[in-house]
Amino acid sequence: MAALNIKEILDKTVDFFKKADIPQSRLDAEVLLADLLGMERINLYVNFDRPLKEEEVDQYRKLILKRKQGIPVAYLVDKKEFMGLDFQVSDDVLIPRPETEHLVEIVLERIAKSDLEQFEIADIGTGSGAIIISIAKLAEKTIKGLGIDISEASLKVAQENAKRLAVSEQVEFKHGDLLTPIEDKMDIIVSNPPYIPSDEMDDLQQEVQQEPDLALDGGSDGLDYYRKIIKGAKDKLKQDGLLVFEVGIKQSQEVSTLLKKSGYANVKVREDYSEIERVVLANY
Repeated sequence: MAALNIKEILDKTVDFFKKADIPQSRLDAEVLLADLLGMERINLYVNFDRPLKEEEVDQYRKLILKRKQGIPVAYLVDKKEFMGLDFQVSDDVLIPRPETEHLVEIVLERIAKSDLEQFEIADIGTGSGAIIISIAKLAEKTIKGLGIDISEASLKVAQENAKRLAVSEQVEFKHGDLLTPIEDKMDIIVSNPPYIPSDEMDDLQQEVQQEPDLALDGGSDGLDYYRKIIKGAKDKLKQDGLLVFEVGIKQSQEVSTLLKKSGYANVKVREDYSEIERVVLANY
């Protein structure tokens, strides 16, 4: 039997994924194969006729079956692109999502427009470090960053990402609960906290359920962590400091109300590129 080439095995995999109701069937098939073969996705097309070795086919089939079982592609390839940067991920951290890039873009925009040349920024619940590392890497001003997480396993991933992306001297990571580890007052505090209501956790997509509950469960109404951070940030922000949140769908107005009732000013809601109210920011 002739060996399968790249095009043939991709076509078979896409068909298999579609029958299994896996979204983004072709993208997933290509990402898994490109990673296995150690090439960029675009190079799959240049090498469509390249025959696969038996061991490559066997390894690919194992990945395909794991994907069918609901394991996210990012966990299978141990990485996820965010803000044009490659981040290492593991099942100890939330997978960075495209909608969170909007939060980073808003912070970068505020930094660029400010008269300040240096910013002290804390990222609460940093996970893989994607938010604070991206800010440190992409801002055109000096960033002194602090990533905080209650999960020591997450912090190991974040520290490795900072090292790989050459921002270890700009970003420090601390273990602790929410804002507790912050010693010096911050110019900006950012957070993408857990915001799924507890009773909706079992209804999440199968692959999202593979991600750590600690990074998803936001309490009975999904707002527990917003309340805690809003209250605690008052003592951790410099005068007129900025607090920036990512929020879940239909949570923007509730979070805005919490901020206003706690004495924050200039409360604004920003939509993502899907026109979903995704980011809430305010000064204190």
